[in-house]
Amino acid sequence: MNNQFGTVLKKLIAEKGTKEKIVSENLGYDPTYLSKWISGKNLPSQKSIDFICDKLAKMLSVGENEDKIKQNLINAYHSDMGLSKLENSMNKNISLITSIEDVTNLIVEVIQQLDYSGVKNITINTTLNLFQKFEYHIEDIISKLHKMKLESLKINMCASFEGYSYDPLIFCNNFLSLTSGKYFIEFNIYRQKEETPQILVINDIIAMNVVSLENVAFLCYYSFNEMYIESLSNSYNLIVRHMEKILSYAMPISLRKTNVQLNQFLQDNERILFSESPAILIPKSIVRTLIDNNELNLQGAEWQEHVEYLDQVSNIFEKYTKHNNVKVLIYESLLVHYVSTGRIEIGGKKHVFTKEQVKEHILNICNCMRENENIGFYSISDTVDFNNLCCNNPSIFLTPSSIAVGNTDIYTDETSYNFYYSTEKSIINIFEKYLDSIIEKSYCIRLSADRLAAYIE
Repeated sequence: MNNQFGTVLKKLIAEKGTKEKIVSENLGYDPTYLSKWISGKNLPSQKSIDFICDKLAKMLSVGENEDKIKQNLINAYHSDMGLSKLENSMNKNISLITSIEDVTNLIVEVIQQLDYSGVKNITINTTLNLFQKFEYHIEDIISKLHKMKLESLKINMCASFEGYSYDPLIFCNNFLSLTSGKYFIEFNIYRQKEETPQILVINDIIAMNVVSLENVAFLCYYSFNEMYIESLSNSYNLIVRHMEKILSYAMPISLRKTNVQLNQFLQDNERILFSESPAILIPKSIVRTLIDNNELNLQGAEWQEHVEYLDQVSNIFEKYTKHNNVKVLIYESLLVHYVSTGRIEIGGKKHVFTKEQVKEHILNICNCMRENENIGFYSISDTVDFNNLCCNNPSIFLTPSSIAVGNTDIYTDETSYNFYYSTEKSIINIFEKYLDSIIEKSYCIRLSADRLAAYIE
């Protein structure tokens, strides 16, 4: 056992300048109990832990918030309890569980233990198709991960889109939920091959091997044994080395340098779900002002690259996008936020438009809508949260040949770095059905040019 509870308790007693015997008497417990808690030989019962921590906090607070002390004690207790449970499993070289629910609970328990232990970086490598195998349970895992206040999360998984019919709503909600955290999330999908061993490894502390017989049996062998983990990790690395990556994590700078963002605005039949300000059909006059003023104070190669991007995207808006078939979806609250603040991200850089520039931008979109009836602008009512797991709903940029998902926080000046890109037709089709299904909902309203213009009146 890690003995975090005993360590925290011993430190509090020392800082208070009292003795263990006095604490025991005030707590109403025999001194031998307290001694075992401090040494790590034993832990209080789960039934009594809240009462014990509450009394200890009241006794041992030294100019510090009692609630904070109590929570620290409880967190330390749960950390030791979690590790104790895991250690019990470790005593068996390889253990077996026989349901996807039990696998989910085990993964959540491991993640919880990592949280209690202060882990800020998690890596999950798996040949499993998480969106298929855990289709109705993955939200429990995602929710636990997003509550950890992680610095980074890296997930590499495999998936096959042949012979399995995905529910677009479930698949896309799970995908968007997973990538919605306001921290670094690297997520990649490899094309799954038939008869691929089903392996999952978390942070090199646990490894699982799933043997699933369709409609017959579900068996998952797992272990915390280092040799077992190393063996499955090596197997995983050998397997994915020969697999095709069909969805990749991508830095915004990489998307700009490869013209991915520009190419998307070039294409006809584009669908965009903006979970940010609508960075589309920006007038040339505004772009020219941004370049002339350089309010971002960028310099050197970084500034030159941004200028080139602004010029290029402005030309594309004027020559192609305004004439194409484009469907733009945006949350109404974010449209209102843009009108009131002018905050907008263009080419991975945060800009702030003036009131006049926002008005000019919105009116330009309205004029394009009047001139081209194939430009549809849809407002999504925020009273309906069709993806309640999202921490920060990602935006979706969909064309007939590619899908890009980007997580942009327009409320801060933080650089956006969670972007994902795929040219896999099956993934594109799933997201196409997803966006089309949103358009058909009662909470998604197609705005006329006059109604859109009313937002700036």
